[in-house]
Amino acid sequence: MTLPGVDLTATDDYRSRLAARLSESDATVARVFEAWCAYVRDHHGAVFETPGIGNRDGDGDEDGGERVSTEFTTETKSSDPNTVPPHRLFLDTLTFAAVVDALHRQVEVTFGVTVDTPDDALDLRPVHEAVEVSLVDDDADLTRDSLAACDAEDLRRAYERTVPSTSRRVFGEYYTPPGLAELGVREAASRADGFDRGVVVDPGCGAGAFLTAAIRRKRRSARAESLGPAATLERLSTTVVGVDVNPVAVAAARTACLLALLPAMADASVDRVSIPVFLGDALGLADDTPTTGVEGRATALVGNPPWIPWERLPDVQKERLKAGPIDRLDLFDHRGAAARLGHANDDLSLPFVWTCLDRFLADGGVAAFVLKRDHVRGPAGRLVRSGRVGSRPLAVEHVHDFGSVDPFEGVGVAAALYVFRVGGSEEPDFPVPATVWEPRDGVANGTASTDAMDTADATDTANTASTVDTADMANTEGATDAVETTPTFESLSTLRTTLARTGTGLTPVDTDDPAGPWHRVDAETAPVGDCAYRIRHGLKDDAKAVFSVDDDLLSRIEPTHVYPYLRSKHVVKWGLFGHDRFLVPQRQAGEANADALGRETPKTYDYLESRRERLERRKSSWFDGGPFYSLFGLGPYTWAPYKVVWCRLGFNPHFAVVSTVDDAELGRKPVVPGDHCMFVACDDANEAHYLCALLNADPYQRCLRDLAGGKAGLSKSVVSSLHLPEWDEIRTQERLAALSRRAHEVVPAYVDRSKRAYNRLTIPELAEIQKEVDRTAARFLAER
Repeated sequence: MTLPGVDLTATDDYRSRLAARLSESDATVARVFEAWCAYVRDHHGAVFETPGIGNRDGDGDEDGGERVSTEFTTETKSSDPNTVPPHRLFLDTLTFAAVVDALHRQVEVTFGVTVDTPDDALDLRPVHEAVEVSLVDDDADLTRDSLAACDAEDLRRAYERTVPSTSRRVFGEYYTPPGLAELGVREAASRADGFDRGVVVDPGCGAGAFLTAAIRRKRRSARAESLGPAATLERLSTTVVGVDVNPVAVAAARTACLLALLPAMADASVDRVSIPVFLGDALGLADDTPTTGVEGRATALVGNPPWIPWERLPDVQKERLKAGPIDRLDLFDHRGAAARLGHANDDLSLPFVWTCLDRFLADGGVAAFVLKRDHVRGPAGRLVRSGRVGSRPLAVEHVHDFGSVDPFEGVGVAAALYVFRVGGSEEPDFPVPATVWEPRDGVANGTASTDAMDTADATDTANTASTVDTADMANTEGATDAVETTPTFESLSTLRTTLARTGTGLTPVDTDDPAGPWHRVDAETAPVGDCAYRIRHGLKDDAKAVFSVDDDLLSRIEPTHVYPYLRSKHVVKWGLFGHDRFLVPQRQAGEANADALGRETPKTYDYLESRRERLERRKSSWFDGGPFYSLFGLGPYTWAPYKVVWCRLGFNPHFAVVSTVDDAELGRKPVVPGDHCMFVACDDANEAHYLCALLNADPYQRCLRDLAGGKAGLSKSVVSSLHLPEWDEIRTQERLAALSRRAHEVVPAYVDRSKRAYNRLTIPELAEIQKEVDRTAARFLAER
């Protein structure tokens, strides 16, 4: 890929020369490196020497110290292949910054324009001068047209070419695809009074996808109004405002905005333009919080906020967040043990959005933010469903559900676009309109599909259809080519033509609790009801490199505290596909058993002692007060004789009963569900099998797919919304238990193949049992 006037082949030379100057302690480079490291620690927390936090629900560890040496070393190997040391992040960051700087300079020179931007707390440009490698391609046949044809998507491709994926994940930031940004801007524009003339803010703008989409939207509006060139440029350059904490993202956003402004600049024949994209923390958690001048005046907010896990934030930011927005806006209603244990997956995205709604948005304003899809029903999303932002009412006006597709290219996070309005009615209005976006089956796209485009969004406000961009309509009306089956987010038009849409609505599961979980109005709801069982999270494997046990480690420690361990790959419907081994040195989280462990299993204790430094770097408060080898998600329930287990991240609602397994080296031992598993602990085998059969039955399976949707997974909140009454030994329960036992007896004969092959397999005997399970579950529900 290319950028006009930029020599991307020179990036390797730039990187190697920068590495040499860093290694040689060049005064300028060393000074900027130290300042950059301090800035990253202050704003991003514990990101050095740890895997990228972008792998939010992956197997990567999420711990590590906040303080690291900034001394350069040429050694890049690590015990963890995902580790990104500070000097490597610096090299990658500055190399892309040089690419952006080169493109920016080419625009200024070619168009004869000076770009005014706010002052920054961190200036990286002295490094480019010190390295003395120019990425400007002086031999390029550069024209105004070639630069005007460049946009934020070209910068995204250059970013991915320049910066390795491990470094891209570190800051929890991803380029928002243009189609998703266009959709967010379109939703805000269709609902916000005076959007085209009003102030639009992206408080976590990244590289500017939403900002450039807003500029293009406003430019079309100005053209339709016959607004003069100077007035058009004035509107575009003053009413689209961005903020971001990442200095390279800010540089990229400014350049992307500059490219989007080029047509207006050419028409106005100006030699100077201002771009209001600010470097700083919109949350107000750092000392460099920028004053944008539009606080409280924004007509619309748009964006994709940072999804940084709470435990990754610097301590000073946590304290400022608690003392500021959390108390002022009552962001979390979980307190005490619940705040520590029950919501371990809380992240920065919702506090960020709520703080920015409160700080920037005027009464009656509209916001469109990309957030986790699970917020329509999960405990952290209660804030979304609360109907309040501080003292002001808030309405969710639309939810675009992308749970079945992946807008962020392999990240695997189920996302949705939420459209909010602040101010207005105090009473919630249900159902909340929703559009579910899913892959197409490859049908032809014609006029009927265009009609479906509008009816799929039938729950939009009445004026939405009239404000759909004519360019988008032109790309869909009358088309007769076969529809692509691969979802494409390059534009709103390609998003519409490569994804199918279903219009639906969201309504509370419990009508007396509007802030409780919501479900689709067209969902299978017969199995929804009260759950008599407590759902548990599997053992947290935050330091799996220490606790995972291979054959070599097993030969060096006692097997006493080593147990069969389940990961998502092991669980199938009605059975298991093997297991791993895991060191579990405690029976209960926080158990102070160091003396007994050292006395009874000295090899195990010595092994853990040799990893003490690694284990003590874990920063979560979960481990406060316990031994340095403490584990979380461990209690009497872990050792229950029977457990109904499932993968919480799975796309398929598959449940199995586990008890003990016969391990060739360990003997018969109880199974421990792992970090990606959820389970219900039972003391009685029949009770466990009854629950498993009910959950695997067709009515419950359909309900779970509707409630979870796409790739969202089977969270605690989803499964606990089902009708799962206690075991009372009634006839239908006993029948379900017996059928589950029979199904579990069938599966072991078919585990001599891959799990993928097994899931595609039809087993006649198991199919007959499944039919009877479905019939019995239907009778069970009819008896309610």
